[in-house]
Amino acid sequence: MLLCSNDGFQFDQKIREKFNVNLIAGVDEVGRGCISGPLVAAAVVFDASTNIPHLKESKSLSSNKRIYFFKQILSSAKFISYHIVSVEEINKFGLSKANYLAMKFAVDKLKIKPQLVIVDGFRNPYIENIKQYNLIRADKKSAVVAAASIVAKVIRDKIMEIYHVIIPDYDFGNNKGYPTKKHISVISEIGLCEFHRYYAYKFV
Repeated sequence: MLLCSNDGFQFDQKIREKFNVNLIAGVDEVGRGCISGPLVAAAVVFDASTNIPHLKESKSLSSNKRIYFFKQILSSAKFISYHIVSVEEINKFGLSKANYLAMKFAVDKLKIKPQLVIVDGFRNPYIENIKQYNLIRADKKSAVVAAASIVAKVIRDKIMEIYHVIIPDYDFGNNKGYPTKKHISVISEIGLCEFHRYYAYKFV
């Protein structure tokens, strides 16, 4: 069951009270399940006064709704940052380390340092001098993590749309780099391109 914005913001407020903090950040990444394109992580900072009605995590929203909430987040958040881990870096470091780097650098880039970071998942990006709270499926429970998931998704989708313009054969604009049946079929016919990750061939 998805939580409405009131539930998400109430959850965040309980976290503030539990840890005796005000400024909290959420960090989430997008693109882990893809076979092409980058990993993108976003970090968003809210304080106790922030409220965006009906905010939900990115997977439950249509593209138009994500854009709507993306704009709301830009105008309401205390600060937003993101980090892109390229296909070349994923191929060099592997997916797990790329995921770690994406979240770590997204938080490191924040100009306003939060007192606590809620991390979606169990992977700890080892952010120095900031408390961390790891939570599985945090994007469905925490408003600030839901916001981070939207920011990361919108940015990554735009990158994949650019890739689609450069090489339209793979339909990146629609599949966003995920291993859809059509995507795999095209790879089996014409092979991989520069935007594919090293392990994409395993899906053919």
